[in-house]
Amino acid sequence: MYNIKAVSTMLDIPATTIRAWEMRYGAIAPLRSKSGYRLYSDSDVDDLRWLKQQTETRGISISRAVKQLQQLKREQGASPRPPEPQPQQQGLTFERLIEQIYEALAAYRIDQANLLLEIGFSMFTYLDMFHRVLGPLMERVGEDWEDGRLSVAQEHLASQFVTQRFFQFFRLFPVDESLPRVLAFCPPGEHHQIGLLLFTLFLRQNNVEVLYLGPDTPDDGLLELIAARDIRIVSISVTREENVASCLSMIERLARQFPRLRFVLGGQGAGSLGKELQRYVLGADNETWQEWFERNMKNCPR
Repeated sequence: MYNIKAVSTMLDIPATTIRAWEMRYGAIAPLRSKSGYRLYSDSDVDDLRWLKQQTETRGISISRAVKQLQQLKREQGASPRPPEPQPQQQGLTFERLIEQIYEALAAYRIDQANLLLEIGFSMFTYLDMFHRVLGPLMERVGEDWEDGRLSVAQEHLASQFVTQRFFQFFRLFPVDESLPRVLAFCPPGEHHQIGLLLFTLFLRQNNVEVLYLGPDTPDDGLLELIAARDIRIVSISVTREENVASCLSMIERLARQFPRLRFVLGGQGAGSLGKELQRYVLGADNETWQEWFERNMKNCPR
């Protein structure tokens, strides 16, 4: 479920317009939280996206678009899922968008990179943008920096550009206080955080409060933080095999201090953490994440 701010950002529709479409035309009927706030389902978001397409690309009125939507629902017995725009049909592929944003950032053209990003979000779903554009973009930036094709300044600029967009979306999703808090970080020496950012986005979508510490996080102060914020789950990403030993030592210290603490581990180096920790290693696809969420988060009350 999403609040109106999240839906407004995802679809680029002003919140006042969403409320007007609901109240004047009966376009959607969102649920309400105990506090009276609107809560929108995935089906509501699809309906609003469809209505936006009709009014903007076909130029029809919202009242007519709502009538068409209602007719389609009666005929199909469900909310019509508008076909996701194919990059080829729009003249822009995911790969080309990555290339254009990369070139803009490498040339320090932030305004151009932001414009390209907004075009991407207007064409594709926000999940596609994060998983198929920003994620691969971040991976390419990291690889090119390591190979000397990007300077430190270029890498920092690109990394900040991508992580800022993630953080903007993190703040949009409400927190379910009944779910356990999660601490997410990369251990010392680890700078590749894109997988951890995507997993954190998944958790925030599911209304989990996540304290995100980011890359190259030392263990100094972690014990105090976990105790002060009543952290129940720690998510760690490790990609380099040379960092596995220190990461394993950190996990063992945390587990001794907090026996009830649970871990979820990811990254290319997680497979080398040892047999006793392999049960915590999680794959990188959304279906696996959802299965893990159902199995762990709902059975780990605060």
